[in-house]
Amino acid sequence: MRQLLFTLLIAFYFFSNSFIADSCARLWEVPRFNPTTTYDVGIVLGGVSDYDKITKAHNFNKHADRLIDAEQLYHKGIIKKIMLCGGNGMLLNDGYIEANAMRNHLLQNNIPNEDIIIENTSRNTKENAFNSFEILKKKYKNGKFLIVTSAQHMRRSQLCFEKAGLKTTAFPTDCTTSYTNFGIEYMLLPSLRALEVWENLIHEWIGFVVYKITF
Repeated sequence: MRQLLFTLLIAFYFFSNSFIADSCARLWEVPRFNPTTTYDVGIVLGGVSDYDKITKAHNFNKHADRLIDAEQLYHKGIIKKIMLCGGNGMLLNDGYIEANAMRNHLLQNNIPNEDIIIENTSRNTKENAFNSFEILKKKYKNGKFLIVTSAQHMRRSQLCFEKAGLKTTAFPTDCTTSYTNFGIEYMLLPSLRALEVWENLIHEWIGFVVYKITF
């Protein structure tokens, strides 16, 4: 019994330690870079928001950097068009279409409608990729594409787009800080945030392996 309790305590400390969690996240994430060339389309993957029917509010989550960074890339002239990917991934569709909601946000932030491409039927990353390919192959057969999604989500995303037939350049967002915090609390004390990091990492690892096997 003591051995089991000791093992559980060690496991809890390991998975609740922010230093360990962030170090593992950095190893998995695709490094960020500053683009120096122009891309025909910046492909923004969904999963950044939901809609509150009661308050009529469009609620952004921790992955909203995907959309914000795409806006900045467009205004800097790095990407000529913004493609928004995402339908409704809920088991029971409540009528909310994320790509349409993201378009409304871009229109309110001075992105012209003619520079926005919509893919609004996908329910997951695999469908994001294959549905995007069907749309882009018609007009951008030899186009240059920048994929904009979270750093931890990037490897799985690029795998899907590669299998769909689209060669993309990664532009990761909401990255783990590139430097290490050596503060005592960060290094030694348990943190609920670390558990969330592990939840995201394990989700991505499982998804990556499943897609590797099933493609």
